[in-house]
Amino acid sequence: MSSKAKAKPQTFTTNLYGSATTGSSGTTYNPSAFESNLINMTSSYIPQYLEQLANPSYDSEVFQAQTQQRNRLANQSFENNVINPLSERGLTRGSSINQMSNQFANKLADLEVDAMAEEDERNATMLNNLFSYYQVPYEMMLGISGLSNRQYQQAVQDAMVQNTINNDSLSGLADTLDNITNGNRASGVGGLLGGAVGGYFGGPAGAQVGSMVGSQIGSWW
Repeated sequence: MSSKAKAKPQTFTTNLYGSATTGSSGTTYNPSAFESNLINMTSSYIPQYLEQLANPSYDSEVFQAQTQQRNRLANQSFENNVINPLSERGLTRGSSINQMSNQFANKLADLEVDAMAEEDERNATMLNNLFSYYQVPYEMMLGISGLSNRQYQQAVQDAMVQNTINNDSLSGLADTLDNITNGNRASGVGGLLGGAVGGYFGGPAGAQVGSMVGSQIGSWW
């Protein structure tokens, strides 16, 4: 008896992302080096930006550099446009200069608040981007695994079709063998009975009768 056709495990491979192999026991996904590095990098940065959103410290290098640059330009503008012209006229004493200094300090504080809001927005955008990057390998894994599974299901269907063809062929062969066997059995039985009848009658007449009886019984079987 011939063995049944079985579906072989199917593998779907990509260049940038990984590969998936599907067999009778399920699907196994093998990520690429790029994919693993992307997951490791994004997963290491996500907690940092999440912490900055929950408990902002505003101590990032980007924010500190922007703060220093903003304060330097603001102080330079205040000195060039306010303090120096007043100093040249001898007007750097009195309440007016103090008032302008207070206004400048308030303006600088407002700029600081705006900068903090921008830093919060930057962290939120970066966190959203990180989650998007982190999700890409997962989506690719689902897609590649689905394609591998589809290939395996097709292989299963092909194996079922092949087994059906094989079974039909074996069934036809069995019918042919049965017919041959039954014909041989009928011929044998007819010969035995024909011989017995011929012996009973004896002589040439008995042989002729026996032959006729044997042939008739063989056709009935």
